[in-house]
Amino acid sequence: MAANDIARVYANSIFDIAKEKNILPQVEEELKAVSDIIAEDETFRNYLNTPGISKDIKKEFIDKVLAGKISEYIVNLIKLLIDNSRQTMINEIYEAFVELNDIANNRQRITVITQSNLNATLLDKIKLEIGKKLGKEIIVTEQVDESILGGIIIKINDLVIDGSLAKGLKNIRRNLLNSKVRSEMAYED
Repeated sequence: MAANDIARVYANSIFDIAKEKNILPQVEEELKAVSDIIAEDETFRNYLNTPGISKDIKKEFIDKVLAGKISEYIVNLIKLLIDNSRQTMINEIYEAFVELNDIANNRQRITVITQSNLNATLLDKIKLEIGKKLGKEIIVTEQVDESILGGIIIKINDLVIDGSLAKGLKNIRRNLLNSKVRSEMAYED
């Protein structure tokens, strides 16, 4: 079974529990927090992944550090991952959980790339228009990329809508290089 498939199995399980307990937003937030801690804190990550430390000691550590701060469901998930030597998959599980939660709540995440930050009014208009087209609530992640010179790039899953000035200039350049000018048509004023 591929790593993403395994992550989806865990994500489905925790999603079902969170849905049954009506705590989907809380579980998503807690999974994100744990995923961020593991990604950012090298000492914590190394401790969880060191093969020389027994699984029982790692689980006791998780209890001491996280119990009472996050739900028992997430603490138990992490301990289960440790038991199965899959604690490195927390980020993938979080991402799979977010996908499930987005589907359940009719949400779509998009990325908007511009040369500089957009104002809130323009972002709201983009969310509204794309939301109408897709029939979903839109969640925008904004990125700034000065290399696009101007315009906008919108990414929706695998679909990329590129309305950047840089792409327009590349298209003009390509068209000029591909066009052939006959010598009798070229003249000077």
